[in-house]
Amino acid sequence: MAVHVIGLTGGIASGKSTVARLLADRGAAVVDADLLARQIVEPGQPALAELVARFGAAILAPDGRLDRKRLGAIAFADPAARGDLGRITHPRIAAASAAAIATWADAGANVVFYEAALLVENHAYAHLAGLIVVATPPDVQYARLVERDGLAPDDARARIAAQAPLADKLAAATWVIENTGDLAVLEREVARVIAGIEARFGPIPVPRLPRAETASGRASRIGRPATLVTGFPAGTARRMIQQLLAAEPGSRLYVLVRETFAADATRFLATLPDAAQAEVLVGDVCDMDLGLSSAEYRALSRELTWIHHLAGVTFMGTDEDTAQRVNVVGTRTVIDLARDAERLERVVHWSTALVSGDRKGTFTEDDLEAGQKFHNAYERTKYDAERLVRAAMRQLPITVIRPGIIVGDSRTGEIDRLDGPYYLMVLIATNASGVRLPLLGRSNAPLHLVPIDYVVEAAWHVARHEAAAGKTFHLVDPAPLSARAVFEAVAEHANTEKPRGHIPRPLARAVLRTPGLARLGRGPLAFVDMLDHTVHYDQTNTVQALAGTAVRCPALADYLPVLVRYVLDLTRAMSPSPPDEVSDPLDEA
Repeated sequence: MAVHVIGLTGGIASGKSTVARLLADRGAAVVDADLLARQIVEPGQPALAELVARFGAAILAPDGRLDRKRLGAIAFADPAARGDLGRITHPRIAAASAAAIATWADAGANVVFYEAALLVENHAYAHLAGLIVVATPPDVQYARLVERDGLAPDDARARIAAQAPLADKLAAATWVIENTGDLAVLEREVARVIAGIEARFGPIPVPRLPRAETASGRASRIGRPATLVTGFPAGTARRMIQQLLAAEPGSRLYVLVRETFAADATRFLATLPDAAQAEVLVGDVCDMDLGLSSAEYRALSRELTWIHHLAGVTFMGTDEDTAQRVNVVGTRTVIDLARDAERLERVVHWSTALVSGDRKGTFTEDDLEAGQKFHNAYERTKYDAERLVRAAMRQLPITVIRPGIIVGDSRTGEIDRLDGPYYLMVLIATNASGVRLPLLGRSNAPLHLVPIDYVVEAAWHVARHEAAAGKTFHLVDPAPLSARAVFEAVAEHANTEKPRGHIPRPLARAVLRTPGLARLGRGPLAFVDMLDHTVHYDQTNTVQALAGTAVRCPALADYLPVLVRYVLDLTRAMSPSPPDEVSDPLDEA
């Protein structure tokens, strides 16, 4: 059963905390965003370091803790400062809140009340099951601020003015609780609203406490941030490990690898700066508890704050059973870990834009189940995995990354395996026969290529955006070239003959299924359908999340020569296979 999250808000000094206490006294689950906000700025937390860097050491008390009153005075006096304060704290509060809500859901809560001051100002109430607004007359609100917080009259008025007008909050309210200062009257108001909520959503008392923890217990034991990365030795996982070590120097990093790749992972980490922060865990996403021992799994679930789930079969010609086991079962196992992670802030699930299947036209970041069919097991199982993730979003802070077809580094051309579009790129770039090869299909549709360096850097930035939880992000070229234009440019940069004409898709598929080419053709066969499939990937969320950063997807025309040069250098260095042996791309990597 899905948990119903109901917002609880009101103006400053309106009495919403008293209402929250009355709800808790009736056995309700209450998550206090202000309490979580205090926890994320405890000494040693990254948020406190960022605040000091932005506002100076003057915001610290003599004991090294945050002087909230001094910081508040700075932030409320300057809209820009207030914006910076939100940018630093809001993503962490949101992640901690989602984790606390998930803990109550695990304990059987039917309804969770989320107490936060700015639910109307930041439009967060729109995603909730309902909103309670505690309304207090302005004169009572003003008097409480002066008396309770010891504020000067002008400061008290400024605090009230910095929030949305009460009329705006009332317009967004599902239920209104009038608080004039009389506790007995307030209790009756709370009872009235609870009756309405229970009539709509069922009882509010929680059957049991969440693992002997308090309402915010899942997020309360805050320590050093810790991140798990799955998917090694894939190139995206290697790049993300490098990104995390460089961009998050205070974090602990765990790399989950199968035993076959453990030595490689250890050697790879040893080459990186700050390698002491990273540790190899031998396991498998396809196994129960990730293949870890009970002690390892418990320790990991207690420590984790972030998960980057990159593990998956990406070879388009993979068989059905392998794709199902790795892409779907592996994702389910990672979601199970996320539910057990007591300090979880975010899960970053790496999907693919190709979950669009055969859908034509515009495919938005919110789209998933659009009645599409799939060209191969890779697309279908990535779709099935994302459906699992979408369902888990109701309880977990998850961000979905959907890159296009990943190609090499835009600066070096480096890529870990030559599959997908590289089949034709190699064929065209190394064509020394002088024969103008035909393309497979008309190849007039856009080819959604995106360089690996942009994908990794953009994924790191968008996942850390304050509004990234519960959202999906397309990482694609905003102006993709047609497949024909791409492969004609490959020939131009390789000084070989440009493709001429095309083999109709049905004939191309028949040729690639012939005996002797069947195994070699698994990859190209899966790729053929993309060459004539016209789809546009909207990337509104991505553009918004990257606004203000220098991260932009480079134009393919600018880096295609680098990709071609890398392919030529690599293929020339490879030892040729015996004439009677057909290599299997599944054996490479």
